[in-house]
Amino acid sequence: MYNWLDAYLTKVALALKPFHKFTYLLAAILVANIIYQLAFTIAPSAVEPIDTMLNLLALAWVVLVNLMIQIFSQAPVILESKSSFWARIKNRFYRGVYYTLSLVFIVISFAVIFLSFKMLRI
Repeated sequence: MYNWLDAYLTKVALALKPFHKFTYLLAAILVANIIYQLAFTIAPSAVEPIDTMLNLLALAWVVLVNLMIQIFSQAPVILESKSSFWARIKNRFYRGVYYTLSLVFIVISFAVIFLSFKMLRI
């Protein structure tokens, strides 16, 4: 499971790497829209809470994809047995950190999916 999960997330992150700057632009647009909706409305009833919640949900998805692109596009490679003992230990530690991050990423993804279904009432 360790190699499969790591390899899959790395492959997806490298495929999404060209859209890296687009996620920043989309996040900036969503944050600006949320700030506009919350701060610059004249009447308190003019902003429906569902609009703001949907923007926050979209922002959560954008942040999740951006984190995946940032973290898993730099995954360490498996060292050969010819490397020194300390290099192999260090590489094993880094791969363990990436494995832990991949599990955290999957848990957060399921949480955002659950929130999406709850908010959209599907």
